[in-house]
Amino acid sequence: METQSRVELTSNQDSCASFSDPPDVPQNLTCVQKMKSGNISCIWTTGRGTVIDTTCQLRFQDDPHLVYKSIMNSTGFCHSTFPIKSSKLSQLSVSLNVSNSLGFKTSHPHTIILSNIVKPSMPKIVHVSCSSRWCNLHTDNHSLNVVEIQYSAVNGIRSTLQINAKSRLNISSLRPYTTYKFQIRRKIKHSVGLWSDWSQPKEVKTKEEAPDTVLDVWYLQEPKPQQSNRKCFRIFWKELNLSDAKGKILKYNISVLNQTGINSSIADPRRRNKTTCCSHCSVSVSAVNSVGQSPDKFLYLHSPGLFSGFTQQRPLNNHSVALFWQKLAIAGPEYVVHWYPVGNIEAIQWIRVAGITANITGLQPLECYDGAVTALGSPGLKIASIKDISTWQSAPEEGPDPYLCSKKSESLNLTWSETPQRTRRGCLKKYTVYLKENSKEDIHNFSVLHPNRQLVIGGLSPGQCYILWVTAWTDAGEGPKGSDLPFCTPSDAEKTLSLVILAGGAVLLACLILLCFCQFTSVQKRFLCCCQCLLPIIPDPANSKCAKTYADDKGEIMFYLDQCESSVNEEPDNVEVEEVPYPSICTYIKSFSQESSSSDATQITRITDMTEDYISTHGAISGGEEEDDDDDTGLDEFEFFPSTHSPFLEPLVLTGGKLTLDVVKIDCSEFLDCT
Repeated sequence: METQSRVELTSNQDSCASFSDPPDVPQNLTCVQKMKSGNISCIWTTGRGTVIDTTCQLRFQDDPHLVYKSIMNSTGFCHSTFPIKSSKLSQLSVSLNVSNSLGFKTSHPHTIILSNIVKPSMPKIVHVSCSSRWCNLHTDNHSLNVVEIQYSAVNGIRSTLQINAKSRLNISSLRPYTTYKFQIRRKIKHSVGLWSDWSQPKEVKTKEEAPDTVLDVWYLQEPKPQQSNRKCFRIFWKELNLSDAKGKILKYNISVLNQTGINSSIADPRRRNKTTCCSHCSVSVSAVNSVGQSPDKFLYLHSPGLFSGFTQQRPLNNHSVALFWQKLAIAGPEYVVHWYPVGNIEAIQWIRVAGITANITGLQPLECYDGAVTALGSPGLKIASIKDISTWQSAPEEGPDPYLCSKKSESLNLTWSETPQRTRRGCLKKYTVYLKENSKEDIHNFSVLHPNRQLVIGGLSPGQCYILWVTAWTDAGEGPKGSDLPFCTPSDAEKTLSLVILAGGAVLLACLILLCFCQFTSVQKRFLCCCQCLLPIIPDPANSKCAKTYADDKGEIMFYLDQCESSVNEEPDNVEVEEVPYPSICTYIKSFSQESSSSDATQITRITDMTEDYISTHGAISGGEEEDDDDDTGLDEFEFFPSTHSPFLEPLVLTGGKLTLDVVKIDCSEFLDCT
């Protein structure tokens, strides 16, 4: 076993030696003297890398016994640090040795001038004070006069400045409200020594200034509201960049000047538009920060006329499009070209050009834009719309979903959902509606131009079932279909039944509403007052046959009563007949007797048998005598007619109308017959 291990070890050493090289002459000696500690650190290379361990030595020529050893690291560098025994030394002479199992190499002597290798310690920025245009750096105390400052705005260009100073360093020509990062380093003299390491970075922001740049403002006229003659405009403005804003924008001031005066308002700093309604007015917009506000931008709000020249577009790449239009007959006009994603006017952009071409940039592929070209100049604004601006398109990813608005036995009214912007993949051109009858294989299709989303389909068969779907198109092709919509047209019997059910429901609903209204007392009175007109009219007794014959029969009645009085021994009581008028309805007759007997009843019966039947009248009988109401106490009361009062009816007062007794008669003989 031991013999085998020795053989393997020997073979491994031979293998490593075959891939190793002897060391080369040491070179690239670099030494640095730390100013704070005074020690010297040197580093050098072995010339070429070796695989096996290599020993490095640094020897002083003045003292051969003074040797500093080190081991070469994996990158082929040797390193050694040693102190200086005497401060009077100005230079050193050293040699470098490198050795391993394959060889030994020594360099020629190297002379080191100590003043050239002195490196100051890393400085420190204690504090930075800034205004809007300059900053003052306060550093730790030191005795060195040469300082190099390195500063840059965040994500900006780095600048370097060398100045002769000790503790206070001034940097000017800075931008307001900008964050800067500062670092410094130093050395003994311009031509002596080494630069120190850079200090730790120090970040600080300069102060604000009032913005002095005019805002870029544009406007569009919005569609006129229905039944309104007022004109409304939407004002847009661009955000100032950091260098122009010179601070944090806190708000925007918008002032509208019209015939009635000035209307001022404030917009949130995150907003970029404002709507105002006025006629013959102008608007001014300015940005405000903590120090001041920018100069006002004035615009006179015109209603633009139509631009007769046609426009063309040509894609340049996936993010830009070239636009062309005809020149107007206006001397030297300026044009404003604006564009925005369809359905998102908040993201509007615009540029100002002097020619009849413009390249609009910042477009996104598979996106559709709308825009316009507006010509500025006398005698007013002229505008030409630009539709369906795009750089690259594909077929839509999603189809619209159909919905039924209404259907009949032979037709239907159809609508469908809007295709979402994210799935349009370009500019929509049209929709196709497909219709298939379940009992047939034929498929009918109908084309509808975008942006219309409604269709009336006729020629359907009653009582049949169908299925339909809708697809959307771009210039690149047709997209997938949306959800299917199955439906069946009603038959004639179902239509009739539906009408009956609908009519019954309407009647029931009307009855319920009427019943609810009848719960109110005021409604009851109004309704019953109208119903009183339907009651029968009570005839006037003055026109009856009884009233006409009453005068002729009066003598016979009195004669008969005289005969009755002579036939009895005792003087009978007088029988009085009184008309008692019942308010507003009819007259009741009362019979009064202090002592009732069979003979009295017989007499009364005989008398009444000779008279005509009595009719109740509205009011007292013409020619009758008034009786005293004091005799009514304690007597029986008999009513010929039931009362017409009800909890819902008010007393009814009837006027006019004449009927004969032959039509309406009342027989009172049984009431007066007491036997």
